Amino acid sequence: MGGIMKITLRKKVMGLTLLSVIILAAVISFISINNIISRGEQRTAAYRVTLLTEREHQIKGYVEMAVRIMENLPQEEAKKVIRSMRYGQSGYLWINDFNNLMLVHPDPTLEGKNLNDIQDPNGVFILRELTKSSREKGEGYLRYMWKTPGQEELKPKLSFAKSIPAKNWIVGTGIYVDDVDAAVVKERSNIRREVSNSIVQYVIISLAVLVAMQFITIFLVGRFIAGPIEVVSGALKHFNNDLTITVPVTTDDEVGDLARWFNEHIGSLNQIISTVSGITQKIHFHAVEIASTMDRQSGFSTQLSSSVVEISSTMEEFSSMASQIAQHSQSVVERADKTLEDTKIGAAEVENLCFKVNDISQNIQENLSEIVELGRKSKEINKVMEIINNIANQTKLIAFNAALEAASAGESGKRFGVVAVEIRRLADSVVESTSAIEGKITEILDSVNRLVMSSEKSFQLIQEGQEYASHTVSMLIESVDGVEETTDAARQISLSTQQQQIASSQVVLALKDIEQGVCFATDSITKTNSVTDDLLELSGQLEKLVISFKIDAVGSNTTAAT
Repeated sequence: MGGIMKITLRKKVMGLTLLSVIILAAVISFISINNIISRGEQRTAAYRVTLLTEREHQIKGYVEMAVRIMENLPQEEAKKVIRSMRYGQSGYLWINDFNNLMLVHPDPTLEGKNLNDIQDPNGVFILRELTKSSREKGEGYLRYMWKTPGQEELKPKLSFAKSIPAKNWIVGTGIYVDDVDAAVVKERSNIRREVSNSIVQYVIISLAVLVAMQFITIFLVGRFIAGPIEVVSGALKHFNNDLTITVPVTTDDEVGDLARWFNEHIGSLNQIISTVSGITQKIHFHAVEIASTMDRQSGFSTQLSSSVVEISSTMEEFSSMASQIAQHSQSVVERADKTLEDTKIGAAEVENLCFKVNDISQNIQENLSEIVELGRKSKEINKVMEIINNIANQTKLIAFNAALEAASAGESGKRFGVVAVEIRRLADSVVESTSAIEGKITEILDSVNRLVMSSEKSFQLIQEGQEYASHTVSMLIESVDGVEETTDAARQISLSTQQQQIASSQVVLALKDIEQGVCFATDSITKTNSVTDDLLELSGQLEKLVISFKIDAVGSNTTAAT
C-alpha cells in the first residue's frame, strides 16, 4: 500500500475530464483539418476543371465557327478557309476524313497521308480516337501528350473534332494546356496557404476553448462533485464513534443521496445503541441485585448450616439419653424424682428444639420464595438477552447493508465500509457475549431448580422433625403428669422411651438429610455467586462497548426511561 501514489478524487476527475476533452478536441481537430485540406484539394480540382472547361469551350467555338463557315462553301474554298484560319500565337485547324486521311493541315507534308497509326508516347492513337468519337457522337475531345512546334519537349494537349457528314469531313483543332497545370500549381499554393492559416486559427481557437472548458470543469467539479464529496469524507474521517454526527446535504445527486443515507442510518444506529445502552444498564442493575441477593442467601445458608449442625448434635445427645433411659427403665421407679426433673429439662430442650425447627422452617420457606423469585428474574434476563440478540442481529443486517452500499460507492465508500465492518464485528461480539450470558443464566436456572427441590425436601423433613418434636414434648408432659404413678407407668415409660429413641434416631437422620441439603444449597449458592460475578463482568464489558459510542443524550434518556 505504501508504494501506491495517492491521487485525490478531484485530481482524478479533473484528469479524466482533461483527457476526455483533449481526445475530443484532437478527434474534432483531426476531422476538421482533414475536411479543410479536403476542401482545399476539391477547390484545386475544381479550379483545374474550370480552366480545362474554358479551354474546351474555346477550341469547340473555333471548330463550330469553322464548320458553320464551310457548310455552305465548295470543298476547295472550304479548304482554303481552313488553311488560312489562325487563333492565338500558334493555333490552327485541320481536316481529315473518316478514314483518317489528312486533307488539310498547316504542315503540307502531312496532307494526303493516312495518319491512322499516329500516336503519342503514352500509346494514344490521336486521329483514330477523334474519328471514332466524331463518327459515334458527331464530335469529341481528346487529351494526349505532343511535342511543341520547333521543340522536343512533350506537353499536354487538348484537341476537339467535329464531323461534317455532308462533306464526309472531320474538322479539328488543338491547344497546349501546360499553362493550366502552372495555373493549378499556383492556385494550389494559394489554397494551401489559406488552409494553413485556417488550421492555425482553428488550433488557436480550439486551445482557447479547451482552456475555457477546463476552467469551467474545474469550477463545476469543485462545486458539484469534489466539494460535496470532501464534505462527506471529512465527516467520515472525524466519525470516531460519534453517533450524533450529521453530514451536510449540499447536493441533490448521488453524493446528496449518500449523505442523506448516512444521516438516516446513523440516526437508526443512534436509536439502536441508545436502546442497547438502556438495556445494558438494566442488565447491570439486575445483576447487582442478584449478586446482593445471592450474598444474603449465602450468609443465610451458612447460618442455617450452623443451626442444623447444632440441632443434629443436640438430637444425637438426645438419642443417647433416650437409649440410656431405655436401658435403665427398670430403675425408673427408684429414680422417679430424678426422672421427673430430667423429663422437665428434656421437655424444655425439646420445646426449644421445636422453636428452632420452626425458625428453620420459616427461614427455609423464605429462602425457597427468594430462590423462586431468583428463577423468575433469571427468566426475565433471558427475555432481555433475546431483545439484545434481536438488536444485535438488526445491527449486523444494517452493517451488512452499509458494507454493500460502501462497496457499490467504490473508492468514496471505502472508509465507510471499514466502519460498517467494525459495527458488524461489534454486533458479533454482542451476540457472542449474550450467548455466553444466556448459557450462564441457564446454569443459574438449573441450579435454582435443584436448590428449590432440595429446599422443598428439607422443608418436608423439618416439618416431620417438628411433628416428632411436638410429639416428644407431649410425651414428656404426660411423663411429668404421670410421674406420681411411676410404678404403674414404668412399662409405659419404657415403651415411650423406646419410641422416643426411634423418633430421635429418625430426627437425627432427618437432620443429617437437612444438613446435606443445606450443604448442597450452599454449593449451589456459591456457583450462583460465580455465575453472577461473570454476569456482572459481561454486563460491564457490554456497558463499556456501548459507552464507546457517542449518542444523542435525549434519545439515551428516553430509552433508559422506557
